[in-house]
Amino acid sequence: MTNLQIDTSKLDEPILDDRYPVYADFMYVADGKVVLSDFHGITVREFKFRLGAKEIRRCDIYGRADQFFGRAAA
Repeated sequence: MTNLQIDTSKLDEPILDDRYPVYADFMYVADGKVVLSDFHGITVREFKFRLGAKEIRRCDIYGRADQFFGRAAA
């Protein structure tokens, strides 16, 4: 199995404000790990508390997939 490192400097994953809403079935990055939210109607602050995380970022799914799988052959 290959241990692929994602270059996070090339991703659009801003840190979310504590007042930002969290949605169920959305992907986020919690302390560097991609997580799928089971929660809906809570804030990032509550999400961090429930996960025990210090930082929540928006997940750049397409950017991560592009690095993992590579660009489609043109």
